[in-house]
Amino acid sequence: MSRSMWIISILILILMVSSFWFARDRDTPPWVKCKESLFAQVVMKQCTPSSFANPQQSGENINELELEEQLPYEPPQN
Repeated sequence: MSRSMWIISILILILMVSSFWFARDRDTPPWVKCKESLFAQVVMKQCTPSSFANPQQSGENINELELEEQLPYEPPQN
């Protein structure tokens, strides 16, 4: 590999490590909690709870109705 390829590779590695480091303690953003797109959330005010908002543990057998009852509805904020 040439010298410029090594520099680009190192910069990409630094970017990946720093983005992981700074993002590890953050909560999920409110628009990730809905299955619909951000456009549908803002314009049509739709929000179906997503599995990213409250991921199921591998040993539990919770059906969708129970999962939707547990998740709070948060309307998108403009």
